Amino acid sequence: MTAPGAGRERPAWIAWRLWLVPGMGVKRHGVWAVAGALLALVGAVGVTLWFFDERRADFAAPLEALLVSPAWSRYGGVLASAVTAAGVALAVTAIVRLNRSLLSNWMARPQDAAAVLHHRLVLSRGPRIVAIGGGTGLSLLLRGLREHTSNLTAVVAVSDDGGSSGRLRAAFGMPAPGDLSDCLAALSVDEASLGRLLQYRFHRGGELEGHTFGNLLITTLSEMERDFGDALRVMQRLLDLKGAVWPASSMPVSLRVEKLDGRVIEGESTLAGHPGAARAVSLAPADAPALPEVVDALLAADLVLLGPGSLFSSTLPPAMVPAVGDALRRTRARVVQVVNIMTETGETDGFDAWAHVDAIQRHVRRTPDLVVVNATPVDATRVAAYRAEGAEVVEVQPAPFRQAGIALASWPLLGPGPHAQHDAAALARALVDWWTAEVGR
Repeated sequence: MTAPGAGRERPAWIAWRLWLVPGMGVKRHGVWAVAGALLALVGAVGVTLWFFDERRADFAAPLEALLVSPAWSRYGGVLASAVTAAGVALAVTAIVRLNRSLLSNWMARPQDAAAVLHHRLVLSRGPRIVAIGGGTGLSLLLRGLREHTSNLTAVVAVSDDGGSSGRLRAAFGMPAPGDLSDCLAALSVDEASLGRLLQYRFHRGGELEGHTFGNLLITTLSEMERDFGDALRVMQRLLDLKGAVWPASSMPVSLRVEKLDGRVIEGESTLAGHPGAARAVSLAPADAPALPEVVDALLAADLVLLGPGSLFSSTLPPAMVPAVGDALRRTRARVVQVVNIMTETGETDGFDAWAHVDAIQRHVRRTPDLVVVNATPVDATRVAAYRAEGAEVVEVQPAPFRQAGIALASWPLLGPGPHAQHDAAALARALVDWWTAEVGR
């Protein structure tokens, strides 16, 4: 794990100060070490007196002479304090060097151990967050949230039937692994290397072409374990993640979307090819089971996030798994819906912000505690590019939210780049700050 600033030299006193931060568990052990040393000293004195036995006066007389001398009266306190300080410093230095010696077998820079442990401690105290969805929106959100908490659970839609995921799903009768692989990469501590490995896509090799390594790894583990849930459990033990990633269901499910005009579209991969807004989404089979880890995480959560992401093909499908939907209705967590910045062809054509929230209420039967929308204007270049694909900026009318008594937060969240996507860091920071303020009320 690389903690902030671990790659550069820091003054020694900063590293020492981090060892003394509350919760590191170092101070109490240091006190016990000093107490042990003092106890050993008392014991050594006792053994010495016992050894001299009747000749104790030969041992005690010089010491007594020192203690009643004018020099001791004048400088004894300073000398004793200096010796005590030197002893403590020597003990602490020995402990630190012993730790460095042991940690050098596991860390390239053992001097960064304090920073790494402190960073882990801070993240472990963050809110328990469950993020539900799939696609690019969920993986981007996880990259922002992992800087605030390690108590993260991603519940991922596994209904994709196109591309690499679709091919593996058809060949092995397993849930779609694609979004799971992306989320595992997003929560990887060393995303620069492990993330690149999981997301590497083969561009040649016949049957390998088009597949990502992460998808193949999940498939391999699924075959070895004979259970998709067990495969994810093994994979998360192998990877050093800031959180956990689980499929909404451990069995393959298919998407069934009903359009406003009554058409019914089967399969997620064909949805974008049928323009027009969606009205409802369901899964087949309708009684798909959920992993116990998903239900437990939802019931124990402080904050549940719905979106950003494709509303009918990423955000809603996990909630259509009966046990997941039930846990969403029972959880005491604050539920926050993050509305997409742009509409999506074939799903939310013509939807404003309230239509997104209405879809959540109709399907999940749980009203969000907060709805988040973007306040940053989308530049003309990006608007034109999206308009060419049949998408528009999602309009926000506050009146329906006021009438429904739902809190509406308008935050500047537009990220850079050619796509009108949320700034993951800004969104995560705003969500955690909001939750912190809510808890502090």
